[in-house]
Amino acid sequence: MDTQNINWEKFREGAEIKHLNEDEVQVSLVKLEPNVKFDEHAHETAEWIYVLGGSFSDAAGEYAAGHFVTSAKGSKHATQSGAEGCELLLIKLLPVG
Repeated sequence: MDTQNINWEKFREGAEIKHLNEDEVQVSLVKLEPNVKFDEHAHETAEWIYVLGGSFSDAAGEYAAGHFVTSAKGSKHATQSGAEGCELLLIKLLPVG
């Protein structure tokens, strides 16, 4: 799959996503503009993020390129992209049923 042939889709102000897979596991590329805030939210399923570029942070710290961040099912946090924005590889289990 050549991800350059997949269009970015806006999913909220300052945030775009490319869906690579949505069969039991969601695999997506996410691009956030600088200083985009996500209010506190709960994770319905487990989620894994690999930071490709830039950075984002939550109450536990800041995550720059090369960081791998895990969020357990039921965990909560608020996040914000860094001053340079960020690009992420997002992997999460899709809810069953």
